[in-house]
Amino acid sequence: MERFPEFLENLGHDEDIALEWLREDLPQDDSEYEIWSVMPHHVHRGMLGTITKVSLLHRVIKKTAMGQPTLFCLATICVALLLSSKASGREKYKSSFSFTTRSGNDSLLYHHLFDNYDVELRPVAENTDILMVEMGVALTHIIDMHEKHQTLTASLWLTMGWNDTHLQWSPEEFGNFKTITVPSPKVWMPDIVLYQNVDPYFDGWSHRETYVKIHDNGYVLWEVPAVIVSSCHLDVSNFPFDTQACQLKFGPWIHSGFELVMRAMAENGSLEGFIQHPEWRVLYFKATANMIWYGEDFNIGTPYADVTFTLGLQRKSTFYVFNLLLPCLLLTFIMAVTFFLPINSGERLSFGVSLLLSMVVFQLVITEVLPESDKLPWIGRYVIITMILMSFSLAMTIFVMHVCDCTVSVEPLPKWVREVMLKRLAKVMLMGDLSKNLRTIETDDSSSKIELVNDISDLTDTLYANNSSVHCGLQKDVKLTDWYAFQTKMTSTLHDIERKVNDVLDIMRHHQRHRAYEKEWRSLAKVLDRIFLIMYILVAGACLVSFASNTSNEPG
Repeated sequence: MERFPEFLENLGHDEDIALEWLREDLPQDDSEYEIWSVMPHHVHRGMLGTITKVSLLHRVIKKTAMGQPTLFCLATICVALLLSSKASGREKYKSSFSFTTRSGNDSLLYHHLFDNYDVELRPVAENTDILMVEMGVALTHIIDMHEKHQTLTASLWLTMGWNDTHLQWSPEEFGNFKTITVPSPKVWMPDIVLYQNVDPYFDGWSHRETYVKIHDNGYVLWEVPAVIVSSCHLDVSNFPFDTQACQLKFGPWIHSGFELVMRAMAENGSLEGFIQHPEWRVLYFKATANMIWYGEDFNIGTPYADVTFTLGLQRKSTFYVFNLLLPCLLLTFIMAVTFFLPINSGERLSFGVSLLLSMVVFQLVITEVLPESDKLPWIGRYVIITMILMSFSLAMTIFVMHVCDCTVSVEPLPKWVREVMLKRLAKVMLMGDLSKNLRTIETDDSSSKIELVNDISDLTDTLYANNSSVHCGLQKDVKLTDWYAFQTKMTSTLHDIERKVNDVLDIMRHHQRHRAYEKEWRSLAKVLDRIFLIMYILVAGACLVSFASNTSNEPG
């Protein structure tokens, strides 16, 4: 009998109490009700099955041993207790919130705290007292920032602390135990929720199988890792050089500010265990406590407390610069180069259309990435303006080609167009005076007239004075008496030749003038093309400078 307590010292405090009870006072009835009615009240009810089995076994042993408990009987009782303890241990393993066997002062402290504890009541001494809840958040990882859905998925470490006046004790009375850890459903928990929660599968943290640590002064500390999906309003005006501020607002859903207030454990959320994200850089993680009075339409002006953590994020723009912005700039530059292609070249028009379609593809990519918002990002504005410039360039190319085709009508340029475009603007565009060629042609036309015979009578007088004969190429002499008939025929022939020669000269002058007009219209097309090139470069450069200045002025 002296060795029996040492043999059972590892069976647990409740088994020892049950054994003491079995030695002294066995119930007359073996029913569970009768056994529980006489069992010491500080023995957990979970030992009821074990006590019943031991009671029945003890009666059998008592009858067998003629009322004298032997070492064999006691050993048998020990084996029964061990088997029962292992069985109950397996049952306890299945549920994290079933009773945990404790020993010594730890068990006494547990029963001291929770035998008469009510988890449904707010842990304050007076009903009018206001409970203070502290809130702390540590950011460990940004899982995803979905621009299209405007949601933030992040991994957090949540910490809450409050004073429970019903969970206080003196450590000296319980073996200097200053803390005790129990499952969270055993204690009152504040109904703290995330206001911006958009996770349809989230049912609250109070239902999770977590633990709380209770200090001897009644301070309850609750810590748990959590993955949250929160809404986050994104301002993509400066994409991809934008900064965002996502708010995580934690507060009670039922308890008003007259019952519960909140404060942050620190001025900033913790970033000690943060894992860097490839796309976003954390700028700050501020914490502020608020007391918001909701209007009469909501709850008749009732205040509600919350702690709001503001997460400042800056986008890492390297990926978008090399894969989106630089190709757009390159296409804009190539479009300017097309102005140096021949004006009447059809490939120039088709190449410009290809560049415009490429910009449309980039615009579609930007649309797929960004959310549907009334705020157009600067890169989107830049792409759209560039597309407008490219369309303008194509329209001007078609116009210039039409100007070149105006040479078919062989119409001269108006004098004011020639003076302004070919003379003055051409000099401004460093193309020289393009109206000189036309003035040279007009001067040549005024002096290009052929006369075969100035006066046919001069030839007649000369021949008559010399009394000679005229050789007409027909190898016969013409006498002066027949000269007048010859003179008439010769005059008519020479006039016909002169008329034909002048007709040929008129045709030549017409073709020469036609070529001059063609050159004149082509010169006008070149001047217009140069003007459109300068306009394109100026507008594209202004858009680029405006885009760069706005992105550089982005705060953060």
